[in-house]
Amino acid sequence: MSGDFALLQRFDPAGLRETARGWRRLAAAAEDADGRHRHRVNGPLRGHWQGKDADSAFHTMESTEQKLEIVRVEAESVALVLDTVADRMDQARTNLSNALQRADEWNLPVTDDGAVGLPPQAAPDRHDPDAREERHNQVQLRDQVQDRINAALAAAREASDQGARALGRLSADVLTQPRVFGAAGESAKDVRDVAEDLGLAAPYIPENKDPAQSAQWWKSLTPEQQQSYIALHPEEIGRLDGLPSTVRDQANRIVLEQQLDALKAGDAKGSGMTADEYNQRETNLRVLKEKLDQRDGADEQHQLLLLGLDAEGDGKAVVSTGNPDAATHTAVLVPGTGTTMKEVPGQIDRIDRLQDSAEGAAAPGETVAVVSWLGYDAPEVSASVMTPGRAEDGAEDMRRFTSGLRVSEGDHRSHLTVIGHSYGTTAVGAAAAGGQGLQADDIVAIASPGMTTDNAAQLHIDPDHVWAGTADDDNIRLAADLTLGWDPTNGNFGGQTLKIDTSGHSGYWDPHSESLANQGKIIAGRTPSTIDNHRGDSDAVNHVVPGL
Repeated sequence: MSGDFALLQRFDPAGLRETARGWRRLAAAAEDADGRHRHRVNGPLRGHWQGKDADSAFHTMESTEQKLEIVRVEAESVALVLDTVADRMDQARTNLSNALQRADEWNLPVTDDGAVGLPPQAAPDRHDPDAREERHNQVQLRDQVQDRINAALAAAREASDQGARALGRLSADVLTQPRVFGAAGESAKDVRDVAEDLGLAAPYIPENKDPAQSAQWWKSLTPEQQQSYIALHPEEIGRLDGLPSTVRDQANRIVLEQQLDALKAGDAKGSGMTADEYNQRETNLRVLKEKLDQRDGADEQHQLLLLGLDAEGDGKAVVSTGNPDAATHTAVLVPGTGTTMKEVPGQIDRIDRLQDSAEGAAAPGETVAVVSWLGYDAPEVSASVMTPGRAEDGAEDMRRFTSGLRVSEGDHRSHLTVIGHSYGTTAVGAAAAGGQGLQADDIVAIASPGMTTDNAAQLHIDPDHVWAGTADDDNIRLAADLTLGWDPTNGNFGGQTLKIDTSGHSGYWDPHSESLANQGKIIAGRTPSTIDNHRGDSDAVNHVVPGL
C-alpha cells in the first residue's frame, strides 16, 4: 500500500495523455496512408491492369489496406484506454489530495504509507469527559479520511488493472499471427472487449431521428474526437443522416471490411443463417466491396461513396456516385420490387448512366451526384407488391435521408431530384405525401403501379415538377389504377408525362435512349420531352402482373 500511496501522490496524467495523442497521430497517419493507397495506387491500377499478376498484386494491396485500417482502429483503441486510465487515475489522485487536505485541516497525521493517525493526547485529557467526546469525534474524522484514502487507492489500482487488461488485448498479434482472414473482424471485437474491460458505458451518439441534431452534435466534436468515433463506432456513425457524406463513407467502409472479413473467417454454424444465406451475405458484401474498389481511382466527382449499409436479411445499401454534399445537381434513385443487396451492383450501373446523362445536359461547370437508395425493404414478387405496406414502412427513413442531404450540403443547395422505379415509385409517393415531404425540386415516377396518392399536388411539390413515364409494352400498366393509387402518367393525376422510347420494364436506362436522356435533363434542371397525357379516365384492370 505504501508504494501505491506514494505513486498516486506523484501521479501526473500528462504522460499518459501525451502518449494517447501519439497513438491518435498514428491512427490518423494510417487513415491517411490507406486513403492515399486506395485513390493513388490500388484504384488507378484497377482501371487497366488485368491477369494473374494483377490478381495477385491486388490481393496484396487489399491486404495492405486492411492492415492500415486495423492499425487505425487498434491505435484509436489504445488511445481510448490511455485517456480513460489517465482520467480515472487523475480523479483518484484528486480524491487523495482532497482527503489529505481534510486530514491537515483536522490535524490528523498521515504516515508515508497512507495510514491516518490521531493527534497526541495529553494524559489529563484521557479522563476529561469533554476531551473524551472530542477524541471520539477525532476517531470518526480519522476513519472518514482513511476511508477516502483507501477508496482513492482502490480506484487507482482498479483503473491500472483495467487498463493493463485492455491493453493486453491490443497487441500486434492481430497483424502478425499467421491467418488468411479474421484480423479486421477481430479488431472490431477488440473495440467491444476494451469497452467492457474498462466498464465504459456506450458513448452518446444521437439517435438517427433528426439530421439537424446529428449534424450539430458532429460539429461540436473536435477533429480528433470525430476520427475516434469513426474508427471505434463506425456502424452508428455510418447510419447517421445529416453527417457529411465523406464521413459516412469512411465509417461504412470500415463496417463493410470488418463484416466481410468476419464472414470469410467464420461459417454458418451458430450464425442464425443457413449455409446458403451465409454464403449469399458474404458474396453480397464481397461484390459490393469490389465495386467500390474499382472506382477508388476515379476523379472525385465519380468516386463511389457508401452512405448506408445493413447486411441483415435481404440487405440494404445506399451508394452515391459523386458527393451529394457538393454537387450542383443531386438525384436519388429508389429501386422497386425484388431489389436486395444482391442487385446493388446493377443499381450502381444505373446511377452511373444517370450521372453521365445528367452531366451531358448540365451547364458547364455544374456537377452531378446520383444516389442509389436501397434504404427500405423492397417487396418480394408476392402479394405484398400490391399493397402500400412496404412503402409506408420505409417512408420516414426516406424522408430522413433526403432531409439529411439538405442538412449535410450546408449553405450550398443542390437541385434535388428523387426518382422511383416500379414499386420504388410507390415508396417515393408514400414518403413525399407524408410529413414535410422529400424536400425535392423534382420527382420522377418510372414504370409506376401507383404512388399511393390520387394527385400530384399531394406530394409536397409543385405538380409541374412531378414527372412520370411508362413504356408502351411495360406490363406494369396492368397494375396501375388498382391498389396503389392512380396511374401518374394519366393527366388526371396532375403531373407531366415523359416521352419514353425504350421497351419493357427495365430498359429505361438503355444508353442513348430518350428515356435515359429525359431523366438526365430533369436531374440537370432542364426541360425533358413530354407527351400529351390527357387520355381521360383509365379503365381499371382487375388482375395482377408478377414482377412489378
